[in-house]
Amino acid sequence: MAYRSRYTGRYTGLGKIINMPGMQARCIAAAEEIKAAAVAIAPVGDPRIDDHAGQYKSSFVVVPHTKNVPWRGRPKMRDGARLINAAPHAAAVEFGNGKVPRYSVLSNAWEIVEATHA
Repeated sequence: MAYRSRYTGRYTGLGKIINMPGMQARCIAAAEEIKAAAVAIAPVGDPRIDDHAGQYKSSFVVVPHTKNVPWRGRPKMRDGARLINAAPHAAAVEFGNGKVPRYSVLSNAWEIVEATHA
């Protein structure tokens, strides 16, 4: 009979690893990498017709983020990072709105970075 290994996880230990400061720093570094890809492919617009040309491209921000992920009915705070675009017209550029075509900058940037690590 073959030996079969078994693993029983200690979720308290995994939670401590996830909440270590180095883990949030790694999440911020990953978000910065996606930000660089997003800035590279972001549309700029023609300054002669567009009042806010380049505003979308310069409005990407990485912010630290803490989220409550409940485990077995108890709150557990998990650290991470978010990449956001603070331009007022960011949703129109990302998803399109009839006048503006859909560019999908953030999802395309995610796929670019994912392909470089594959």
